[in-house]
Amino acid sequence: MSERLTNILGYLTLFAILGAIWVLFGEDPSKEQGARNEPTFSTVDQKINDVEEINIISEKGQVSLARTNDGWVVKSRDAYQADGEKVRVFLRGIAKSERREPKTSNQSRFDVLGLGSKAKTVSLKAAGGATVLEFAMGKRKANATSGRSLTYIYQDTDTRSWLVSELAEAQVDSAWWLDHSLFRFDDARVSDVTVNGVWLTRKFGDQDFKLQGVKANEQALPNWQLHSPARAIADFTFTDAKKLGNPLAEPFAKAVLNTYDGMVVNVDIYQMDEGRWAKISAAYDDTLRLDQAGLKTAAEVQAEIASIMAATREWVFKLSEIDAGTLSSVRADFVSNKQ
Repeated sequence: MSERLTNILGYLTLFAILGAIWVLFGEDPSKEQGARNEPTFSTVDQKINDVEEINIISEKGQVSLARTNDGWVVKSRDAYQADGEKVRVFLRGIAKSERREPKTSNQSRFDVLGLGSKAKTVSLKAAGGATVLEFAMGKRKANATSGRSLTYIYQDTDTRSWLVSELAEAQVDSAWWLDHSLFRFDDARVSDVTVNGVWLTRKFGDQDFKLQGVKANEQALPNWQLHSPARAIADFTFTDAKKLGNPLAEPFAKAVLNTYDGMVVNVDIYQMDEGRWAKISAAYDDTLRLDQAGLKTAAEVQAEIASIMAATREWVFKLSEIDAGTLSSVRADFVSNKQ
């Protein structure tokens, strides 16, 4: 083969490669789909406050959120209160999103970008079910330091996929959207905790708990371990919620926390759905109240109890493995044999 023919074939190969790259990643003026730094979703910023429902569907599941007079709720979790900040950040990101780079129009390659069969389909609806926006959301890359993110998206009004800015994280796991701020109080208020019959007490003003009934051949574990049940209840957290007023089974474990100002918090733990779920109740007991300065008034404590009961009465809450273990502890978990 002559040198001239080799050069011609080389140039033809180069042109073919450049053409393929242009087809995959180049600008496509055949539709008015916006350009770099223009809004990703044209005019949506003017309608974002009209959104009444958010639906996100993927091959891994789906989640549905709705706006009510009391804020956003997770419809797919029996209308439990949603984390309003997560919803606001998500909608604000959609309104502020801008196009950064045009990407492939070849839908057979969409899976590489987390689109196609791998995508999350996001649908925003207004009152009456009118669609405000629908698009496919693919892989997302976030910078933990700057807080900025870039996400691959595709919408039917475009001829190709795009890499866009500002879109916030959005999971199809309903539990991820829940408002996890159930209740929290200073564990310095705690006078004693009983966990499955094991009684941990302390005097007013003390930090350390003492295990009652320690035998001569036993030694209580370090205080940070004795303190764990009080912390787990006073700073209560959960991973999921389910509407269930009265579980039919007997509790797997029980914990009771008392405070110096008369509050009693009961935690009944049930084994359900491959996890441990807590049923919470609270009450006021004036006989537990100490005559000490600085305590909450009886009225303040009773108002706090009413708030806890309003939030927990119809629900059970899935515990993390750590908290489930802590609140299911038995006596052997609090002592060691003396050497």
